[in-house]
Amino acid sequence: MTSTQSDQISQFLECHGTTPVPNSGTSEILKFVPSAKVVGSALSCESATKTFGVSQAHLCTTGNMVLSKPLYSLFGTYLEQLFNHPVRTKSITACVLATSANVTSQRLAGAKTLNQQSVFAYGLFGLIFGGSVPHYFYTTVERLFSQDVRFRRFFLFLSERLVYAPIYQALSLFFLALFEGKSPSTALKNVEKLYWPLLKANWQYLSVFVYLNFAYVPPMFRSISMAIISFIWVVYIAQKRRRFQDKLAAKEAAK
Repeated sequence: MTSTQSDQISQFLECHGTTPVPNSGTSEILKFVPSAKVVGSALSCESATKTFGVSQAHLCTTGNMVLSKPLYSLFGTYLEQLFNHPVRTKSITACVLATSANVTSQRLAGAKTLNQQSVFAYGLFGLIFGGSVPHYFYTTVERLFSQDVRFRRFFLFLSERLVYAPIYQALSLFFLALFEGKSPSTALKNVEKLYWPLLKANWQYLSVFVYLNFAYVPPMFRSISMAIISFIWVVYIAQKRRRFQDKLAAKEAAK
């Protein structure tokens, strides 16, 4: 293995919350902690070889056979893209999840025909904000709390709950309304009526999952775990917004 390849692997492991065992030797990839979790089990042999240019024997473990080859290869390709193009990959993922969550919400509400404008608005918001905003926020927070200080995880958790969540909630309510074709004044009214109830619900129902994500999930996989949580949360938001819009429409019709 060349020094360049070793540097790439060290950079990869450091970026995603893993560090090499001192004096272990860079040629023995399986001595990285936790290499079986991050490299051996996360990347398929094929995609890891493409990423680092090292032989498959360095990165593959017996645990690789747990998943079927097509699924494992797809997951490995996704992680490779997540490593090489994080913002783009997260943005596309957020777009797909937001679109799917909106469709799910409409189907759960019994809609026979989909509101295409609403689906488009959620997909566009996910594409523009859903990947970039959390990526740069979490990257900044990780750097600010990069030192192994006491209560580090708790500080990360507080910054997400008290800074990121309130700002992102306001952004989502305002821009979703704009993307649906509403006027800025209507969008602001949307924020005024729904912001505090949704933020309180966010703190109440998601705080435990956010803390567990910071405490036990490696940085590389946090975007994936949060994507699953976000899917459920977007379904909830879509239902709340639709009920509010139905009330507004009923008031307008009564005038």
